[in-house]
Amino acid sequence: MNKVLKKYLPKKILPRLLLIFLLPLIFTQCLLVFFFYDRHWEKIITRFSNIAINQINLIKNEYKINGLERAKEVANKLNIELLIVEEKELIKEKNTFLKKKIETNIQNRVGKDTFLIFGENVINVFNKDKENYMLIKFPKKYLLSETPIILFLWIISISLILSLIAFLFLRIQIRAIQRLAKSAEEFGEGKNVKKFKPEGAMEIRQAGATFMKMRSRINNYISQRTNFLTGISHDLGTVLTRIKLGLELISNQNETTQIKNDIKTMEMFLKEYLDYSEKIKKKKFSKINILQLLNEVITSSKSLEKKTSIFCNSKINFNTNKNYLYRVIFNLVENASKFGKCINIKVKKKLKLLTIEIEDDGPGIPDYDKNNIFKPFYKIDSSRNINKGGSGLGLSIANELIKKLHGEIKLRDSKTKGSIFSIILTET
Repeated sequence: MNKVLKKYLPKKILPRLLLIFLLPLIFTQCLLVFFFYDRHWEKIITRFSNIAINQINLIKNEYKINGLERAKEVANKLNIELLIVEEKELIKEKNTFLKKKIETNIQNRVGKDTFLIFGENVINVFNKDKENYMLIKFPKKYLLSETPIILFLWIISISLILSLIAFLFLRIQIRAIQRLAKSAEEFGEGKNVKKFKPEGAMEIRQAGATFMKMRSRINNYISQRTNFLTGISHDLGTVLTRIKLGLELISNQNETTQIKNDIKTMEMFLKEYLDYSEKIKKKKFSKINILQLLNEVITSSKSLEKKTSIFCNSKINFNTNKNYLYRVIFNLVENASKFGKCINIKVKKKLKLLTIEIEDDGPGIPDYDKNNIFKPFYKIDSSRNINKGGSGLGLSIANELIKKLHGEIKLRDSKTKGSIFSIILTET
């Protein structure tokens, strides 16, 4: 039952609020109209009909007893016009529900050979008299009251005006929520939210103020983390430079080989720390050739150039940020080269969807590690050998960057027992 209701209910908050407001209003008005018609309007119509029936019967009796002239005199005193018309002059019409109700009431007491024709200002009551018809013309107000119609028009008009006012006020509140959501989304994308100001109802203003406090705390945290990592990297870089200079002055270079390898490893860590601490900002997108970008990534390293094969149509172009996509592909390919001897890069584009698959023939990634590999500083190898495992930031950086490109990275096992990292991007 809940699933059926959710299927037909509006998804946005404004239509839902309007539904909450309008449904009780419409339901109340329908009940009001029903009870008013059933208990009041119908009684008025019946009462008016009974008065008209008594007058018709009086005129008929006078006509039968004293003739047409005397009946006309009685009718004139009642402000009613009496005529005798031939049957061929009559043009019957189909009456509405309300008019049919009046006609039925009159037929029940006057006779079935009676029918009504409603004019603009008069109501014509025809009663068969031998070969001709007796026509009695009543003023319209004698049988129909305009008060209920005016009441219904007032109810509908006021309801429409109030609904319009409610809609305008609700839209102002919804606009405040939408601006809050937009500001939160922009902040999540790394943009500077400067013009946001809490507005709307007290609860919405409170949520906006809370968001601003949270944004300030997160910005302070990011700033502290960035400054901390940058400071450590800078200080360690200075020390490593001194150590390298000292090693170059040692005459026996064979003894310093292992120390130099350790220094290279530490320099790699520092570079990744700096990349991770860098505040990622959203940059402008432009059309780039994917094959050309892949060639730039592969030719940046001789080891990658030897291991990697590219399967990509030279005509595939895509609207994205070149620097970010370059770093994402480079990090994934470099990660694959650590564990595999052969890397295949396959590119497919269907409509606005671009898929770049990076496959290696390495040992693969265990299932229990697949949910953690994109976490900062997480390493798959249990030994935690710093010369082999890296800092554990490469995939985390790639995952952060791909989000800025409105894409995602998926992981699955390959047929060669290695791994396939799929970069999926949607063109905007």
